[in-house]
Amino acid sequence: MKNQGFTLIELTLVMGIIAILISFITINLLKPQTTASTASTVQILGADIKEQQIKAMSGDSDGESSTDSQGIYFESNRYTLFRGPNYTSGSHYFQVDMDQNLILSNTIPSSQVVFMKRSGEVANYTSGSDTITLSHTQSGEQKVITINRYGSITVN
Repeated sequence: MKNQGFTLIELTLVMGIIAILISFITINLLKPQTTASTASTVQILGADIKEQQIKAMSGDSDGESSTDSQGIYFESNRYTLFRGPNYTSGSHYFQVDMDQNLILSNTIPSSQVVFMKRSGEVANYTSGSDTITLSHTQSGEQKVITINRYGSITVN
């Protein structure tokens, strides 16, 4: 009479192969999520930059009596849309908090981009000090946004 069934070695081998396959599948399923998170944040940030420039050019006063320049102030985990020639903390500006896995860094003087009223050009523009880097802490993915003196943005 012959014994039927699987040996312990066969069962262990099959379970190991299944575990390896599941780990590869899990890793590959999470990567598109982090890529989408980074890409959507870059798109939103780019739209907010252009919105501030358009407000400065059109003379949008945000309900105030006089028009002024518009800008964006960058911190490591958020950015703030503000009105005026400089950012001052504690004011009631519009803050945009980012995903906890995303970090902002920049080479921009005073961590702020200010668009001059009417022209929409970047105030106090310095070539070489015009990049914003968005980094995903888990995937290591980075996107670099460059703003030129006229407020045009490019993403690499």
